[in-house]
Amino acid sequence: MGENTKKGRTLVNKEIFGEVITQLARTNEDIVVCDTDLMRCFGTKKFSREFSDRHINFGIAEQNCMAASAGLALSGKNVFASSFANFATKRACDQVSISVAYNKANVKVCGLYAGLTAEKNGGTHIGVEDVALMRSIPEMCVVEPGDTWELEAITRFLAEYDGPVYFRQPKMYLRNVYEDVPEFVLGKGVLLREGTDVTVIASGITVGIAYDAAALLEEKGISARVINLPSVKPIDGELVLKAAEETQAVLTCENHNTIGGLGSAVAEVLADAGAHVRLRRLGIQDVFGVTASLAYQLEKNGLTKEAVAAEAEILLSK
Repeated sequence: MGENTKKGRTLVNKEIFGEVITQLARTNEDIVVCDTDLMRCFGTKKFSREFSDRHINFGIAEQNCMAASAGLALSGKNVFASSFANFATKRACDQVSISVAYNKANVKVCGLYAGLTAEKNGGTHIGVEDVALMRSIPEMCVVEPGDTWELEAITRFLAEYDGPVYFRQPKMYLRNVYEDVPEFVLGKGVLLREGTDVTVIASGITVGIAYDAAALLEEKGISARVINLPSVKPIDGELVLKAAEETQAVLTCENHNTIGGLGSAVAEVLADAGAHVRLRRLGIQDVFGVTASLAYQLEKNGLTKEAVAAEAEILLSK
């Protein structure tokens, strides 16, 4: 934990996003980036230098940024608008809902430093309700990459996609789970590891944790299936139900409040289908984040590989 690279690939989100969006803008003149004085966090300093006429810094004015982004999108632009996840979704919720989603504006609302990765920026910056808010807005898609390779894949996809999307991004990843840029399909999940006893479903930084937890379970003779759901809305209900039918229990793992996030989305799929399977939702248990390192907060919230493996064992024993 805390390493910056794996096999030469950075784990820092901004270094990937900033490079990729600048590359894409060289051939796609419709791409516009709107910042809220967070170019350093968003990795868009290079973009602002190369495309000064397509980069707007609104300062610390998130509501204005989202409303103006909708206007730019309705004039034909593909807008990537950023702020800290907490502010993009809560402070500017009305503008995202009415200006962006209601109008089906082509705005990619980028929530930075999502969840516990905001670390020492403080409890007020740690957004653990953002997925719940964005998932509840009509017309809004919600995506969260599992590592920097998938972040690149989703960025490239969104450069071509037309419509409102909440693009949830952490400050950094704990590890990469892919070794190259994977295919991203909106509404589809990814089976990362086969398993027959228990299924662990994750998104974002918890995908790596789930994968490592499965390795610990294997040492104990427990076969764990691992599913990455980068598309939280629309969700891959077929993949979720298949896991429920083929394994004895389902465990969800997320860098978000267990209320309204990935776990709730999975629970809704299972409940609507009348699936009979044991379910346990791991994540932030209806509390605010604290000013502390990511490692400390993952430990505190039971989101380490050891804690996830232990919960899977308990779930199987019931």
